[in-house]
Amino acid sequence: MSILKQHAIKHYGGPEASLPARLPYGDTYFTTDTNKLFKYNQDGLPKDVSGSQLSASGYSRSTAFVGRPSDNAYQWRDGLGIEYTQANVDGGDFKVFGFDPTIHLALDNPYWSTPTPSGVTGIGLFQGANLPEGVSSLFDYDYVFNDNYSPSGTTGFEGSTGRIKLNDCQYGDLLKVRFDFNVIPQIANTTVEPALWYSNRNDSDDITFTFPLTAQPIFYGSGTVGNTYLNRVEISAWITSNEDVNALTLPAIKSDNPVIIQPIGALVTIIR
Repeated sequence: MSILKQHAIKHYGGPEASLPARLPYGDTYFTTDTNKLFKYNQDGLPKDVSGSQLSASGYSRSTAFVGRPSDNAYQWRDGLGIEYTQANVDGGDFKVFGFDPTIHLALDNPYWSTPTPSGVTGIGLFQGANLPEGVSSLFDYDYVFNDNYSPSGTTGFEGSTGRIKLNDCQYGDLLKVRFDFNVIPQIANTTVEPALWYSNRNDSDDITFTFPLTAQPIFYGSGTVGNTYLNRVEISAWITSNEDVNALTLPAIKSDNPVIIQPIGALVTIIR
């Protein structure tokens, strides 16, 4: 029996007939008579997740980054992109890159015919194929930070839309995000630091801790100004508590000089 099931029995175990009508989001209940495992959703209702715990890894991908130019079929033009300004440098900011539902519908479309795509949008490029077991989506394109928190706050998510969605993940999952982006240095000897900008949240959606999960910094020396460099950076995080499952996260970068960023895609993988 897994540690997770032992934990569930310790706190909420019993026969299926005694299944509580409601529990806090993310709590689990293992039935001792039918050997089923239930996880309570955001409405406090039980969902049967038997067999899905710590099994069936999977992934999803999206290219629907906010800022892609609508007047160019959402494709980046040479030398143009999202500016990381001197004010960002002075503030030591991690600039986050959100997702847009309109760009998702325009760009995240299967390019193959076999196997037949599901045709379901709002999930990612693979339209639900390849997702981990028990996970409905790894992207939330409709999430608007300012609808949930003060736009005058200091979390770094203010004004952002979309998020990497972890709500269907399980304790013990390992999150890996490969962030693909172009960098166009504006000043020689520039260091760019890719990251996942991450906010843990409790069961009431209160943000408890905000921090960067950083990757190896990338240095652009002499002769790099104005050139475009593709980066495919992998960043990982563990999911081991309710605050991780309920976390907010988006790809981000920090730089010690002004740069232009062209975010291209995010491959989000859950490993079990």
